[in-house]
Amino acid sequence: MPYCSSCGSQVAEGVGFCPSCGAPIQKVAQAPPAAPAYPPQPGFGAPGQYPPGYPPQPGQYPPGYPQYGPMPGEKSPIIALILSFIFTGLGQFYDGETSKGIVFVLVAILLWIMTILFIFPCIILIPFWIYGMYDAYTRAEQYNRSLRATGRPPW
Repeated sequence: MPYCSSCGSQVAEGVGFCPSCGAPIQKVAQAPPAAPAYPPQPGFGAPGQYPPGYPPQPGQYPPGYPQYGPMPGEKSPIIALILSFIFTGLGQFYDGETSKGIVFVLVAILLWIMTILFIFPCIILIPFWIYGMYDAYTRAEQYNRSLRATGRPPW
């Protein structure tokens, strides 16, 4: 049996007003019926899969979705690293940074000559050689990020 929301007295079913205080009786809202279970529409798979014609979110490829290769004009960071390993400055030339490559090559040649003559500059040559490899690798990655974002070479 329902109760009056004003005075709290018990009222009979189907009564519109409370016999004690005369307040209108509010009907308790019933829960809506459960939605019928419809079969899945064709083309829609399990959650997380995309329907035909809709591309996946960037970086999220469902199974069987083709992975695209490098964009034309991208530089391989590994090749830049290997070239700088062979001789400091070659990786910078590969990355398209000609002026930086010239400076790196000239400094490397100068340090090699000084190392042959005095042996001591080897302490400077080895860190410079390692920095040249690091710089070539990171600049190739930066070049590729910029190329993918804008569609044109950054330098």
